[in-house]
Amino acid sequence: MKRLLLPLVLGTALFHGEAYSAGHLWAKALPDYSQGYDEQRDPARDLAAATAKASAEGKQVLLLVGGEWCSWCQEMNRFLDREPELAQQFNRTFVVVKVNVSEQNKNAPFLKAYPEYLGVPHFYVLDAKGKLLESFNTGLLEKGKSYDEARFGKFIGYFERQDARS
Repeated sequence: MKRLLLPLVLGTALFHGEAYSAGHLWAKALPDYSQGYDEQRDPARDLAAATAKASAEGKQVLLLVGGEWCSWCQEMNRFLDREPELAQQFNRTFVVVKVNVSEQNKNAPFLKAYPEYLGVPHFYVLDAKGKLLESFNTGLLEKGKSYDEARFGKFIGYFERQDARS
């Protein structure tokens, strides 16, 4: 039993560490607050930096609520890695801030300013000043065991054109 336990524990630790620290292609050049769901980050500070960046670049802010433990959050990373054109459109449209929700840190004080979400990942789309534009259940973008390229593209496209409507 001891011979099996050590490799299992080490393998789990290595897998978790790899999933947490491995940069995803779609987010590689983005700020730290877009990289992973970090329990130690201050989402209010990250949002302040993101709104300044969004304002300077003419983008919207997308709060991506989730966690490293969340299989659909990890699938979204893999999906965007597999769809580089969609990922480029996503990054041209949004400044992404990943907001951690986990047993250790639910970020409840920060998230109470937004409508309740029913599951993760969840999107809150904000304008460059931080005003909520949309609360969006990403389940609507799912197809099978991943995400639907057409639906994801329509979602991005709607917000990509927001500035043209204003």
